[in-house]
Amino acid sequence: MGLDIGSHSVKLVSLRACKGDLPFELTNFGLAELPDEAIVDGAIVQPDAVSQVVAELLDQHKVKSKQVAASISGNAVIVRRVDVPRMSSQELRDTLPYEADSHIPFAIDEVDLDFAILDDDEDNETMDVVLVAAKRDRIDEHVGVIEHAKREAKVMDIDAFAMQNAFEFNYPERQFEDVVLLNLGASIINMAVLEGGRPVFWRDIAVGVRQYVSELGGQFMLDETDAEEVLRRIGDSGSSPAAPLDSSTLADWSEEGEEGASLGDAADDPRVRNCIAEVSDRIINEIRKTFDFYQAQSAKEHFDAVFLAGGGAHVADLSSRLEEQLGWPVERFDPLRRVSIPESGFDPEYVWENGPQATVALGLALRGVIE
Repeated sequence: MGLDIGSHSVKLVSLRACKGDLPFELTNFGLAELPDEAIVDGAIVQPDAVSQVVAELLDQHKVKSKQVAASISGNAVIVRRVDVPRMSSQELRDTLPYEADSHIPFAIDEVDLDFAILDDDEDNETMDVVLVAAKRDRIDEHVGVIEHAKREAKVMDIDAFAMQNAFEFNYPERQFEDVVLLNLGASIINMAVLEGGRPVFWRDIAVGVRQYVSELGGQFMLDETDAEEVLRRIGDSGSSPAAPLDSSTLADWSEEGEEGASLGDAADDPRVRNCIAEVSDRIINEIRKTFDFYQAQSAKEHFDAVFLAGGGAHVADLSSRLEEQLGWPVERFDPLRRVSIPESGFDPEYVWENGPQATVALGLALRGVIE
């Protein structure tokens, strides 16, 4: 079972091995929104409220499994690729605090450390290692919430790694391409870069879908629920050019809402669409900055594809704008591409619509069935 506790919602995916053309079957799939400000900047500030949402989500779906794979991200996590003298895995684990000290901007006694060795060329005097450090208090927050919901946090991963895991499972025919994975969450974008199937770069970008909601609320006096609904409606209506600015007025739907105007009118207002386009450009600019940082360290100039996951995958025109500005093909990530979905017990439209948001949860669930 994978449980992705994000800043806006909790996502649940559980799998079981099955026979047939697809290796796994979906047994549980669900999302539940969190109260406002329950999680701020990745920190769980309302642990009782978050535990309650987790427990209710698991109860709603009648989940019996007690073991959970979860993950964290954000400013409490550092991922670095480093070269270290060649040694065995056990030797590296024994010396990890000393190797990490010069690469981690946290006090070593405040973090949990782990690593993965990327190369297996024993002829080299050094080896390429992914070093991960996560603040222990952030881990303890998530473990505490899960335990309070009467479950066991069996695995604690990193969002970007879980997304990469989901990609490698779902797109085996594209394992040797150069790809960028972007999980657009409410407050953070997780990025992972693979060159020829080899993981080379990970970064969390501190922007997200909540910027659309905040901007719509500020400009058009919408509460958060209505702003999210307008954003969803525009996404569902597909991409379309902005209409002339005088084709409708703000008062038609915002000030006269009590007289029958609907949020569908808001979704058709050209000023609303232009507002969303402006936020998309700001988000793309932050993504471009991260690419610039990465490309300053790499000779790679072209990618075969950019995959969009998370709630931001549905935002109208975002993928086309991203494709235009980056110059690489942009595709919607399907985390359930190689998962069998039983006809009974699941609403196909609901699963398809919310699938991209469950990318991290799917990658976490795979931790329990692949290894």
